[in-house]
Amino acid sequence: MFPGMTDSSTRRPAPAACGPADVPHFEEIVGHAPYPWQRRMYGKFVEGDVPEAVDIPTGLGKTLCVLLFLLARVRNPALPTRVVYVVDRRAIVDQTAGAIHGWVDRIAELPALAGEFGSCAAFPSDRPVRLGVLRGGWADDGEWRVDPARPAVVVGTVDMIGSRILFSGYGDGRSRRPMHAGLLGYDSIVMLDEAHLSPAMGAFLRDVERIQGPSKFRTMTLSATGAEASMVFSLSAEDEEDREVRRRLYAVKTPRFNPVEKLADRICELAADHRTGSVAIFVGTVAVAGKIAKKLTELSGAVGAERVALLTGTLRGKERAELAAGAVWRRFLPDRDRDADTPSVYLVMTSAGEVGVDLDADHAVMDLATLDSMIQRVGRVNRSGRVEAEVAVVHTRKEAEKPGESPKAYRQKLDAARAETLEVLQGLSDLSPATLKGIDKPTLERCSAPSPRPARLHAEVVEAFAATSAALQLPPVSVYLRGVSEDPETPESFLLWRREVADLVRLGGDFAGEALAFFRPSADEVARVPEGDAHKLVRSAVLRQGGAGLPLIVIDPRGGVSARVLGSEDKIPPLGYATVVLPTTAGGLEPSGLPSEDAADEVPDVGDGDGRYRYEEPAPGGEEREDGEEAEGESAAPRPDWLKKAVELRIPLHDEGEDDAEERFLVYALRRPDPTHQTGDSDLTGLGASTQTVDEHCALVGDAARLIGAALPSLSAPEIEALETAGRWHDRGKARNVWQRAADAPAGRPPLAKSAKGRLRSWMLGGYRHEFGSLVEADRAIPTDAPNRDLVLHLIAAHHGWARPGFPDSRQWDPDAPAALNRKLAVEAASRFARLQAEYGPWRLAWLEALLKAADAHA
Repeated sequence: MFPGMTDSSTRRPAPAACGPADVPHFEEIVGHAPYPWQRRMYGKFVEGDVPEAVDIPTGLGKTLCVLLFLLARVRNPALPTRVVYVVDRRAIVDQTAGAIHGWVDRIAELPALAGEFGSCAAFPSDRPVRLGVLRGGWADDGEWRVDPARPAVVVGTVDMIGSRILFSGYGDGRSRRPMHAGLLGYDSIVMLDEAHLSPAMGAFLRDVERIQGPSKFRTMTLSATGAEASMVFSLSAEDEEDREVRRRLYAVKTPRFNPVEKLADRICELAADHRTGSVAIFVGTVAVAGKIAKKLTELSGAVGAERVALLTGTLRGKERAELAAGAVWRRFLPDRDRDADTPSVYLVMTSAGEVGVDLDADHAVMDLATLDSMIQRVGRVNRSGRVEAEVAVVHTRKEAEKPGESPKAYRQKLDAARAETLEVLQGLSDLSPATLKGIDKPTLERCSAPSPRPARLHAEVVEAFAATSAALQLPPVSVYLRGVSEDPETPESFLLWRREVADLVRLGGDFAGEALAFFRPSADEVARVPEGDAHKLVRSAVLRQGGAGLPLIVIDPRGGVSARVLGSEDKIPPLGYATVVLPTTAGGLEPSGLPSEDAADEVPDVGDGDGRYRYEEPAPGGEEREDGEEAEGESAAPRPDWLKKAVELRIPLHDEGEDDAEERFLVYALRRPDPTHQTGDSDLTGLGASTQTVDEHCALVGDAARLIGAALPSLSAPEIEALETAGRWHDRGKARNVWQRAADAPAGRPPLAKSAKGRLRSWMLGGYRHEFGSLVEADRAIPTDAPNRDLVLHLIAAHHGWARPGFPDSRQWDPDAPAALNRKLAVEAASRFARLQAEYGPWRLAWLEALLKAADAHA
């Protein structure tokens, strides 16, 4: 049984006894039988025994712990609902998510198994398990949040997941911060891959588990380079006897050492010496990687452009997806056909390719790094043990020299670790996983990059972060996720390019925020760079604009939106963990998809896609073309057929204050409603799949909340009733005249809560929050002695992120209620939040709020 839970608390039967050899459906889903360690892990999960750490060599399927946990949960529903898989490289997020998506596809093809997953959900779905992706830049589709009772897997980076668990999601606004904290920090298990790369994150997750208790949140660290914990799961003698495991453990990887003066030239020579097979090339910087890729491509008679690919963490999503679907990448996949006569291909990588990427190169050439990185790099070579691989290590003579006896500066320590690494590797006859596993812990620590010092997370600090609607001065979130280091990591920035940026900047931050919240940046659009590089890129773009200035939209880490024209004399705003939206005319992106301050050509806008489309109405220049394509200046793609039934956001490009102004709109269209609109901070909650009155919508949300509550075994009957009641009152404040006028609702009809093709003129609200009006209505109607009255009122008040702790601005209050009553309810909202957080704990209270938001999104 899952620690801390009993049969009575789950209201479901205890799991049946499970033999260690039984992993139902594993081979049907994965394509091969489970390894012995995977069978043992599954048995532990079924029993509710979650190891603190997993120490398995690379190439033996650690990521399959996700699938093992999902399958175990079918047998033991007391296990957490969500698996959160964290990787420290953004480039790996997509591949990991792709693998999990494939497993879910195969589960969906097994009706009995898919039905077992669906039996615990609140709503029917064609996906037995929902998948979320959090990697920065708003790429997540939000579907995993709509049914909190359905098993889900969320894949993301250290920064994106960790900041959300601590109520401070990078890019999240006021409403999503507590929602994500509740869904990721409660009723979930976090698996931290390659935990040795993120020791501070590992300590942070342990602190979250300690503060809550293991019955509500679990952490499991995964590593191929040793693990520290009281409960470490590792290979056993049974694994050593398994034929496939032995082949991978003792895969031939012969090292060759090359002292040189010029690294890049020698790396190219050694790579080109391999005339057949797949060759992985690892280097430390993007600049060197680009230089090597270019030189390999230019080598006459040796390499053609179709045989060289470049993988860095900074590639834009579209180009990264094209790389992963390309011919070069396919030659590195583990299950590929190996043709000995096929000319060689080369994949040049930075650290983005070191961790978690399921590549199986025939050979490798690399510069010298610390031992922890070298082990990861070698793990991408001959993973299946099917060839005799060569691993060439190229280093300068200076790198082989050890610095002084007791290096003090961080760079000196790094140099010393690299020199020690070279000495250790030169003493090995092979680099197989079995050999590398034999390196003792003191040696590994001495040869690895200096680790940051974790920052202790205390319950009082969490409570301060949980006050998400208050403007408190709090420590940087990165201190808890990355630790305190002599060489702190540079914050990242997320870049994208759109053609309508100048129009949105002219209209102002409110319109820009609505447009970006409705038509959110897609995975294809976003590129990631260090903050310093983002500053250089923006500055270069400003200079290229001359006196006209650069239209620029910045979404800060807390979801705030600024839209301005940046001149050459203006200071660039902080861009750390911010999303930066540039006009396509600004340049800044190479044709390869690499961001570059020197790239001056117009950047292709890739924001439109399946189920997403932008257009102007009427079309620029007048009429549509006869061939159905848009007039010049719009998307080159023809308007899709589904537009007539689309959910649309219409932004006026004309001056609404002039009676004779010709109406012109920028229209954002989605094939179907986006569930994130109902859980965000913008005023998009008036948009839905169809028109709904306030009465209709509140009834639907109440029904959905009841279904969600009934599907969650950890909720009591009074809590389920509280959720349903909150749903039936949550939007009553929209019936106020001020809200209906701002929503442009038809006069003389029942008040509307949702419209498929509407717009909310938020400036007409004067700051009024409809959830405060709903709170007024519910406070009058719900008896003071009603069970869980406090919880009902808080859920209503907090369903858009306010009431954490309250409504301090009188403009937010109900214009139809007496001032004294408004003041009283505002004070009570803050006191109520404090009482409930003490009763439920920060993450469970946020989770309860997320359940109501999910019901709203579903309705």
